[in-house]
Amino acid sequence: MNTPEGRAWRALAAVRGLGPRALWRIAAFLEGRGLAASWLVEHPEKLGEALGVSRAGFAIPDLTLHERDGGESFPGREVTLLHPLHPDFPRRLRILEEKLALPALLYVRGNVALLEQPGAAIVGKRQAGEDALAAAAALAAGLAARGANVVSGYAAGIDSAAHAAALRAGGTTTLVLAEGLHRFQTRPELQEHLAVDNILVVSQFAPDARWAAFQAMARNRIVAALSDALVVVISGPERDADRRMSGSFNAARAAFQLGIPVFAAAPACFSCPAEGNRELIRRGAVSWDPAAGAGPVVAVIRAAAAREAPEQKRLF
Repeated sequence: MNTPEGRAWRALAAVRGLGPRALWRIAAFLEGRGLAASWLVEHPEKLGEALGVSRAGFAIPDLTLHERDGGESFPGREVTLLHPLHPDFPRRLRILEEKLALPALLYVRGNVALLEQPGAAIVGKRQAGEDALAAAAALAAGLAARGANVVSGYAAGIDSAAHAAALRAGGTTTLVLAEGLHRFQTRPELQEHLAVDNILVVSQFAPDARWAAFQAMARNRIVAALSDALVVVISGPERDADRRMSGSFNAARAAFQLGIPVFAAAPACFSCPAEGNRELIRRGAVSWDPAAGAGPVVAVIRAAAAREAPEQKRLF
């Protein structure tokens, strides 16, 4: 992360008024001219041209980054900053960023190759019944056995059950955080299964950023965008009695907007109410019976892989 290009992109992101859309425009400008972000930081007078506006006077701060350990026991602990011109920046985000506002910067730690691995997101309520947790674990294990990467948001409940089951089955998993990577702590159920190449931790937030509810909602877009299909195991209603949005429902809405297939477990499958599942199916999600296992989801992932380049097909 503390490279000239990493520092340059952090400096650009720190400019007041420059959000993700502006950073995407800057990336297109630089790519079209064969330039690097460090060049733009050295020539701030060109920032208006990069943005396609006549306004001048942008102030790019002098940003010095200091690396530090996050304190967790985790293979491959160094943080890498990915930007749209970085060779490891996920192809999926480049393709989808025009459909829905997606971040132009990602902080990652672990096996970055998982960003291009075919896979599915598994999401659901924190307070889920044992039958729903078992269904999430069985689905994650089935996906892992077929070589699909399991993506989720690292929350308690369904998310954590999916991450842990994928690793126990010898597969891979991507953890998308609602906080900075320096805040990451490995859950005990994952610890014994970690290896150098079976996990990736991703955050769109600065490394020291603390958890916040709005960040939890924002990261749902990344959970969806890094997947070929999204499965809602169990969701509450779109909004509860206090008008608070369901995170699982929000992730499914993001997938709909991005054109990513959505599955929702049939509401009658669980003892715990799944009010959101019924509404998601009404809106176009495929009704999924947990007894069918990973098969229906794998079929969708394989269809997506078949549409990709030959080198992508061989991954799954």
